Amino acid sequence: MSDRPLVTIAIPAYKVRHLHESLASALSQTYGNIEVVVVNDRSPEDVASVVGQFDDPRIRYCENAQNLGKDDPSRNWNECLRLAQGEWFCLLCDDDVYDACFVEELLRVSERYPQCDVLRSGVVMIDGEGREVGTYPASPGFETLEQYMWDFFHSRRRQTIGEFMLRRSAIVQAGGYVNLPYAWGSDNLSIFQFAMRNGIASTSLRLMTFRDSGENISSDCKHMDVKLMAFQTYIRQTEEMVRKEGFRHDLLPVLDDYYHRAAVAHMVDANAEDLRNIVRRPKAYHIGIGCVLKALLRRWFLSH
Repeated sequence: MSDRPLVTIAIPAYKVRHLHESLASALSQTYGNIEVVVVNDRSPEDVASVVGQFDDPRIRYCENAQNLGKDDPSRNWNECLRLAQGEWFCLLCDDDVYDACFVEELLRVSERYPQCDVLRSGVVMIDGEGREVGTYPASPGFETLEQYMWDFFHSRRRQTIGEFMLRRSAIVQAGGYVNLPYAWGSDNLSIFQFAMRNGIASTSLRLMTFRDSGENISSDCKHMDVKLMAFQTYIRQTEEMVRKEGFRHDLLPVLDDYYHRAAVAHMVDANAEDLRNIVRRPKAYHIGIGCVLKALLRRWFLSH
């Protein structure tokens, strides 16, 4: 086993409803040289009892001294990264699931593309009751960051944070996961930064299951004004990356359009107080009156 790379599967744990299933999927990997690091982010639920149901020496259980992820889950992602010892690092959310050969297959991908620091699996989406509701678009075996971003911002790619296996030394060198309020765009911006030098290698197999349970912080419509500001920061930092890297494709107008479409969607979903905060200061959110009117009209149509 010593000549086989250690792989860390980290679970930032807060919700327990599906934690047993997530942890079981991590421990059931066909590739054996793994550690599973469960980081309890000061949950009010009994995370320790769920973890205690497994008698497996590969588990390391840790409890944060304070709730790091309350306003930014990426802070707890970085705590998971700090505790990891593996050459490769996977971040499995506490309600998502890996197929048994997730690690083994992505290590095969790494052998085909040894320069890559970012490896990716296909994704199946399920709802809170476990019913399949869709899949993410397939990716080619390898793509540069420019290719990936071009397709991503043209809606030909989707991603969460859990379908990736990352070379730990490379993502530590990159500064870890990007911190943004409520991690609003942190998953995307982090992967862009990690893949900047050596691109993304993927398997066409769908080996990760993302649960859209409605309990995710990204599904929470509270504080939409703060989230929209964070989303603006994500887009601006992505624009800076595009300028710095000198991409052949002109992504800047695409990013601008992407942001404005997202801004309208966020305003449609916002509660009344957050919407007022946005509408009172549209320039602060880099939106014009056209975006505001479009959102208000859409809200009106949806309510009638």
